Amino acid sequence: MFNTKYRIDLYEYYSDDGGYCTLFKILNEPSLGFKEFISKSRAKYARKIQLKLSKHDLAPKVHSKVCKMGYEGFFPGKKSGWGYVTELAKTGNKKVRLCNIQRLVDSIYDRTKLKFWDCHWANLGYIIRKGKKKLVCIDTGKETWDGYANYFGNTDPGPKCSYCLKYKCKCLGD
Repeated sequence: MFNTKYRIDLYEYYSDDGGYCTLFKILNEPSLGFKEFISKSRAKYARKIQLKLSKHDLAPKVHSKVCKMGYEGFFPGKKSGWGYVTELAKTGNKKVRLCNIQRLVDSIYDRTKLKFWDCHWANLGYIIRKGKKKLVCIDTGKETWDGYANYFGNTDPGPKCSYCLKYKCKCLGD
């Protein structure tokens, strides 16, 4: 499927590369982005997870089916890889408190039964809901949900210490 409603904006180039996904801005749509994946199957999986999470405001909203898009700018006529249009979240805040990350991890599990293993700062963002910032998961790829230990080395999802089960223990700091 080719999406003709939106175009990737390469005039104001912006992309955020992950392991299996690149996020591009969309032309004339400052609140939307296009998540492009290395394969159609990875795009379908990530979209399915993001839809599930976004129903509970645990991820940005999804605005399209899995599709390909055209580029505006340097590559006229060229099509993107497979992906989907999504609401953009504000990212780059490495000062998120560990207890807030753990609350998100727990909320995701309580509402969807998904285990958010890869719950580090680069996979988090903020969306605005009811005039307030809300912490959400922005990485919905397969690698984020598969695993037996997380980014912090714990055998339970989240940043809490598996040894002392506290958020502010000496091994994690604030």
